[in-house]
Amino acid sequence: MLMWSRSGFLLVLAVYLVTVPVQATQTCDNLLFATGYDAKPAAGTKAALVEVIQRGEPVRIGWELDFDGDGKANVSHWSNAAFLSVAQGEAFAQVSAVQRQRPRGGGRIEFADTFTEWRGMLGSDGSLQGAFSDASPFPDDLSVRITWCGALPPRPRWVAVYRNGIDGEALEGSKEALLAAIRAGQPIQIGWGFSAERDGKALSVEHTISPEFLTIVSGDHVAAQLPEHIAQQSYVNIDGALFDDGAVMWRRLMTTRGTFDAIWVNRATGEIVRRYPQRAMMTWYAQHPVPSDTPPLAVPGGVTRDKARAGDVVPR
Repeated sequence: MLMWSRSGFLLVLAVYLVTVPVQATQTCDNLLFATGYDAKPAAGTKAALVEVIQRGEPVRIGWELDFDGDGKANVSHWSNAAFLSVAQGEAFAQVSAVQRQRPRGGGRIEFADTFTEWRGMLGSDGSLQGAFSDASPFPDDLSVRITWCGALPPRPRWVAVYRNGIDGEALEGSKEALLAAIRAGQPIQIGWGFSAERDGKALSVEHTISPEFLTIVSGDHVAAQLPEHIAQQSYVNIDGALFDDGAVMWRRLMTTRGTFDAIWVNRATGEIVRRYPQRAMMTWYAQHPVPSDTPPLAVPGGVTRDKARAGDVVPR
């Protein structure tokens, strides 16, 4: 922060404007909220900023000062928020105390001749307040543009990108978005479930799971193998949510065509003790943002038979 009293501010302003180049507008990879020189919202949302603060995550603040009122930054600063407050939807951040500094010409910024600290507080309402340790006045009419940034990378969030019906019909979303997410190596989740009435009692069950093996077939369909686990005695009765035979593992294969192949295998004997083909409405989730323009993985010659080792083995 270029920090001075009102008189000091006026004395060095003319020198400063001809010696310090205009700074570019500040931004960041995780921009939460920004206000312009008019204190009005310019980017992001206050709600996003408040949410990050209330999660206890660190915040960085950038602010730009326009001394001559031409709408361009004459100097810009960044600082970590040292103390954050939220009041009626507005965020306020104090920054750590720093020593007063001044421009000296030639694009240089140096410490002031005497040791004086400055403390500042910035608000999501576009305000900048400052105080000097020697009680000299701080200008209260500086034109400031403020940028609030998350100090951590944005958290990925799961979004439903596609839903197919029990016969494979497209119900919602975009299958192309699902294919792009898979090709980009994004993690995928699948959700499905049903509701029914049995013996006068309403039943419902909802599942989500992360597949362990995904296949794009013919550039249009997706097949997903689900990780095996010990079968349960019941999936619809909470009192029956108990492990079944510890040797019997449940495994399923689901596709965007709505097919749902379920088997129960006794791992001790290798016997398939039950097979239950189904059809299901499936919701496919990817992480936001979903990539676009990802190239297909299926290319001519992308996989070939290793004749030296495979012999006459033919791939299925």
